Amino acid sequence: MNKLIISAVAVLMATSAYATDLPSKKAAPAAPAPAPVAAAPASVDSLTVTYGQDLGTNFGTKADDAYSVAYKHSLGGGFSIGGVASTTQAPSSLLKQTIEAQAGYALPAMAGVVVSGKVGVGERFTDSANYPYYALYGNADYKVSDGITLNAVQYRYRNAIDSAAYSYQSHQIGTGVTVDLNQTYSVSAKIARNYDSALNATGDYVGASLTVKF
Repeated sequence: MNKLIISAVAVLMATSAYATDLPSKKAAPAAPAPAPVAAAPASVDSLTVTYGQDLGTNFGTKADDAYSVAYKHSLGGGFSIGGVASTTQAPSSLLKQTIEAQAGYALPAMAGVVVSGKVGVGERFTDSANYPYYALYGNADYKVSDGITLNAVQYRYRNAIDSAAYSYQSHQIGTGVTVDLNQTYSVSAKIARNYDSALNATGDYVGASLTVKF
């Protein structure tokens, strides 16, 4: 009996020693953390197509149909460059067209308000003459919500570079609203009044635009 007990103890001690000599089992390496999803880059280009009508004063009889296509490229830091081509078609006259290069700057938003301005230089083509002109723009926009912006004040001044030879001086003051359909598309509407060099009202304007960002 004593031999049996001694033999059992010997086997147990040998088994324990063998187990101690085995290499320790290492924990499985943790799975690598998923790579962060990169944020979608902000759109730096946009294309805007506009249709409008020039009307008589107090939104009277239609004077012509107005079409335009505008391109804008954001440079960062509030700066942008672009251009616009526009055409007006009156029922009883030939087309009048303009092509204009633009450069702009927008101040950082303050309390939801963004103030911006642009300068433009272009060429006007009519049935009787072609001549260069310059333009100045000023805007104040208020972000009502994530998808709605009130284009509270829109101002445009245009004048022929040779103002003594060509009468093209005008002021336009307007207002409107822009609705973002999604991150790519937005629609906007605008109403405005035009004034001559003496600030006499010469007519009104209504228009709608579709903008695509890319």
